[in-house]
Amino acid sequence: MNKDLRTLIAAGENSHIEFKSSSFHNDSFAKEVVAFANMKGGTIYIGITDEGQLQSIDKATEERVVNICRNAIQPAIIPEIETLVVEGQRILCVDIEQGKYKPYKVKNSNKFYIRAGSVSIEPTNEELIRLFQDGQQLHFEVSSIIPYQRNLFDLLRFREYLEKYRGLEYSEEEVLTLLYNLQCIDEQQRVSVLGLLFFACEPNRYLPQSGIDLNCFAGPDLCSDLLDYQSETGSIVQCIEYALAFIKRHTNIRAVFRAEHGQRVDLPNYESSIVRELVVNAFMHRDWSIFGQRIRMNLFSDRLEIFSPGKLPNTLNLTRALAGISYYRNPIIAQMLKDYKLADRLGRGLQKVVNYYQQHHLRPAEFEADLEYFKVTLWGPLTIS
Repeated sequence: MNKDLRTLIAAGENSHIEFKSSSFHNDSFAKEVVAFANMKGGTIYIGITDEGQLQSIDKATEERVVNICRNAIQPAIIPEIETLVVEGQRILCVDIEQGKYKPYKVKNSNKFYIRAGSVSIEPTNEELIRLFQDGQQLHFEVSSIIPYQRNLFDLLRFREYLEKYRGLEYSEEEVLTLLYNLQCIDEQQRVSVLGLLFFACEPNRYLPQSGIDLNCFAGPDLCSDLLDYQSETGSIVQCIEYALAFIKRHTNIRAVFRAEHGQRVDLPNYESSIVRELVVNAFMHRDWSIFGQRIRMNLFSDRLEIFSPGKLPNTLNLTRALAGISYYRNPIIAQMLKDYKLADRLGRGLQKVVNYYQQHHLRPAEFEADLEYFKVTLWGPLTIS
């Protein structure tokens, strides 16, 4: 243990390690605890100076640490504490797990912190929004963006949604009430992300991350000649329609002879129902709080890639997602896409993709879940697994 701790001290502080002297300040300690809890957790060693010297702690330090975590931090945290004896000095090891109820803050200063390398810093507004999302305290889709203006909305599109897809009666006099009931505006008549994405005339003016970028390349990588490019910034439903039309325009039809009946069947390189499933999923599950990135669809000579900004939500991982377990980062967007008959909200989207490629004996689709994005790759019918 002595050797291991000396190795840690020599390496210095990092994203998961913090050293505190035996005379640490309460708020300073609370700041580090909050930063670790808001990120991926970490360990604080009390009794080690910034210079790496060991300082023995007294018996009251453990109680002091517990009191800080319970009374100086909101929500309260219960740490895991262990006393180490190193070279005759008593060192307190305080383990902080990644918090389940983010974001955590220091009560006295009312400030939030995150860990960035070896320092704890205040998050940006975008980072703070994502912390609220991770803690399931906020769905960004209903966040208010701008004051309501009548000419901002495509009220014909809104009316069509109400009457055709929801079976509700449209009334000019009740527009604000209807928009409020559907969470497109709030009590102060401010337009939500949801309202902009579905019914704004130009959603990208206020949400530059909205829309989809569509690219068709002549070869197998981004250095290949660009045959076609579209940047669509309409409503979610329009963007899905544009994406499907783009793939249809650039996808070849091949003849396949079925042994079971001896007849020729014409099949596209990329089945439209599968592409639709993945594009709808991308809009349904993307993290709309990430600015500066759009959903992207890249069609190469050998594959189709669909990229959606944001990691899988909360405790959902790739294994669970492929098994049909779902968690909706944007539950109202999911419901509205269901109203439009574009989604079924049963969590079967990825399973449908996997099953399709198995049944047609094609190279399996590939799924990549990163901390910053989710990407699906569909291979062309002539590629070999």
